[in-house]
Amino acid sequence: MNFFDIFSQVLVLFILILIGYIVTKKGMLSPNGTRDFSIFVLYVTLPAMIIRSMQFDFSPELLLSSGKMAMIAGFVYSFAIFLSYALTHILGFKGKQRDVLQAAMIFPNVGFMGYPVVNAIYGAEGVFFASLFNIPFDIVMWTVGIHLMRRHGDSKETTYKNPLFIFLNPGTIAVTIGFILFAFSIKLPGPIDSTLAYLASATTPVAMITVGSILSRTEVYSIFKNSSLLITAFIKMTLIPAALYFALRLFNMQGYFLAIPVLITAMPVAANVAIFAVKYENDSNTASQAVFLTTLMSVLTIPIIAVLI
Repeated sequence: MNFFDIFSQVLVLFILILIGYIVTKKGMLSPNGTRDFSIFVLYVTLPAMIIRSMQFDFSPELLLSSGKMAMIAGFVYSFAIFLSYALTHILGFKGKQRDVLQAAMIFPNVGFMGYPVVNAIYGAEGVFFASLFNIPFDIVMWTVGIHLMRRHGDSKETTYKNPLFIFLNPGTIAVTIGFILFAFSIKLPGPIDSTLAYLASATTPVAMITVGSILSRTEVYSIFKNSSLLITAFIKMTLIPAALYFALRLFNMQGYFLAIPVLITAMPVAANVAIFAVKYENDSNTASQAVFLTTLMSVLTIPIIAVLI
């Protein structure tokens, strides 16, 4: 695919985001509706997409590739965490601002944009590898993410109510089910496969509309006055993916082992960052603005990065 093909794919996603933004601004989609859409994607359509994307015939080569992708994922998240600590220290970010902007550098929008973009560019096989790559996301989000938001947050909560959710969440469970089906070459019955196909096809539009609805609640104009936010967005959307690209090339990574990690890392800031900022009474306004700005930038940066890799 050339630049304009990929740009067209991402532009469609952005138009869906814009639709979510407009319908929420016009009062056609309420905050409760946004929450319901989020739950529907996270608990129903996204797991369906993941499980169905892993309906491949088992082969030792593909199994080895799966293990290799999981190892790369561990390296990538360690790499992102190290860079976030170093860069926020060098840039002199302090207090709540540092918490939020550091989290923004680490956590990409995996569920709502990562899978739809990978599916649009690489198809089901790409989603298969993206699912394996994203296994550590929830673990890192519910450990490092919580630590960052609690660091200067005003919330008095000291522990998460259900630590098992680090592992027992919809994404991880779907990957586990899908991988078991793949490992034993179990093919889903026709009606179940068709049902999952219908649900999976709803992931992209519903997820993008939900992102737009969430972004409709941020202050757009003040974003471009926040120099720290602008610098962070530039680092998140260009420098970190570029640094990762060259790091993986040093280890002679090619194909999906290069493309999927770099592309996922180049996704906008995860909506979870804003959600956690609210939960732990950190700087939720800056967190929401980071999600908005990086999502806007992704319309241009993702096609460029996809073509380069």
